[in-house]
Amino acid sequence: DTPGKHLEKIEDLSPNMIVQGYVKNVTSKGCFIMLSRKLDAKVLLSNLSDGYVESPEKEFPIGKLVAGRVLSVEPLSKRVEVTLKTSDSRTASQSEINNLSNLHVGDIVIGQIKRVESYGLFITIENTNLVGLCHVSELSEDHVDNIETIYRAGEKVKVKILKVDKEKRRISLGMKSSYFKNDADNLQMSSEEESDEAIEEVGSYNRSSLLENSSVAVQDMDMESEDGGSLVLAQIESRASVPPLEVNLDDEQPDMDNGISQNQGHTDEAKTIDEKNNRHAKKKEKEEREQEIRAAEERLLEKDAPRTPDEFERLVRSSPNSSFVWIKYMAFMLSMADVEKARSIAERALQTINIREENEKLNIWVAYFNLENEYGNPPEEAVVKVFQRALQYCDPKKVHLALLGLYERTEQNKLADELLYKMIKKFKHSCKVWLRRVQRLLKQQQEGVQAVVQRALLSLPRHKHIKFISQTAILEFKNGVADRGRSMFEGILSEYPKRTDLWSIYLDQEIRLGDVDLIRGLFERAISLSLPPKKMKFLFKKYLEYEKSVGEEERIEYVKQKAMEYVESTLA
Repeated sequence: DTPGKHLEKIEDLSPNMIVQGYVKNVTSKGCFIMLSRKLDAKVLLSNLSDGYVESPEKEFPIGKLVAGRVLSVEPLSKRVEVTLKTSDSRTASQSEINNLSNLHVGDIVIGQIKRVESYGLFITIENTNLVGLCHVSELSEDHVDNIETIYRAGEKVKVKILKVDKEKRRISLGMKSSYFKNDADNLQMSSEEESDEAIEEVGSYNRSSLLENSSVAVQDMDMESEDGGSLVLAQIESRASVPPLEVNLDDEQPDMDNGISQNQGHTDEAKTIDEKNNRHAKKKEKEEREQEIRAAEERLLEKDAPRTPDEFERLVRSSPNSSFVWIKYMAFMLSMADVEKARSIAERALQTINIREENEKLNIWVAYFNLENEYGNPPEEAVVKVFQRALQYCDPKKVHLALLGLYERTEQNKLADELLYKMIKKFKHSCKVWLRRVQRLLKQQQEGVQAVVQRALLSLPRHKHIKFISQTAILEFKNGVADRGRSMFEGILSEYPKRTDLWSIYLDQEIRLGDVDLIRGLFERAISLSLPPKKMKFLFKKYLEYEKSVGEEERIEYVKQKAMEYVESTLA
């Protein structure tokens, strides 16, 4: 059906009228077509084609001649909506109803992802015009943080029909692996459910069916624990490899932070978990991007390493905000025994690097500290002068920590103690500063750790007490007396017995020391607590993983039996 009438006015249009036009503009939401010199029409993305349109810009380039049917005309606002679909809406609606009646709850079907949203996937069921929603909670057994990175529009997926609402014409779909596993296992067994559902969703299942499947739950938990593994963030490479300009701001602090942060996923409030996951993802993305930039710069230097000042000048002009390149330039001049030139390069770098690049500027200041510490006259006064200047441009606490790291690396213990004493007065609300003080006392095997801990607890805000005590206990386990670390953990666990993250940290430290009887006793205490099913599941899994690492089959079966008893007692 091709139109033969030339259109000049909007009054010439009517619904269901066949029209032709040229594509005028294309966006991700649809396109606009030009019906005549004075008339334009809008075509939504869902009306571009009967099938899935992966790239509107490619399939509907500007200037393409298309034919469609008028859906609506608004003469007052001069808006016209057109569909390019070839199927009639009435017959499509009727066929959709017929197809809907052919779908049944529990059917396994193939579909194609039509659209990806933050809350789930819209999936077109194969050989039909029906679209169902697979909510984000039905995508996987585990929590899915970012759907867009896993699924893309146009991919084919296998789904299970969970619900069909014929009145509202809505279809709910699921993609959890357990749905398809249960479907296959039904050929051999009448019913079988996984342990995650047995422990986490006690209230939503029939009591008798859970008792029957408790043994299966423990077996599934056994399989799940073998696949578990924690991803370790890649370390960002050093910004300069030539001593004494090596930049190292964190020293051993990240090692302590990992102990408290690795179990943040077990807090009670779901909203807090999501916020922490988002911050963690953004931080990880930023670190990965920085690592890629550093790696590219190092490959460039290794491939064609500058050998003259002119070559370095070209390099810093091409990457003016890279502290890595500037520090390499400074090291090159020091290798040529030109200390004054290295100082002038440091000054140029501080003036050139963008003010928003705080970390890059801080790296230059730290390299400057190292330079003056090695070649200053006298070194102590030269370093202090640079330090006073750095305080005016960078975060004071970061600058103090950087200088403290320099003193500790060069074993200037007297200067390090004096600086740390000033830092405790200046940053008395900082948990990191107090932890550096405790760490230094333990490394030097000095007395007075308990006094410092008491002073810190009086100075720090109350919401930082748990973090400080737990990290101090970790330091005691690593560098001090393990019994003092145990007493600290026992103290905070007596006050917060339901904090599984604290239990996990405590257990990790004991596992590192390797006292089997003490570790098993601690696990027994943990699993005897009255905690929510989700937290108990975490503790049982950790216990099972430990016994597997020891390798005693009797103990492994013992832990499984304990888990079964917990499930039965919960439902009793």
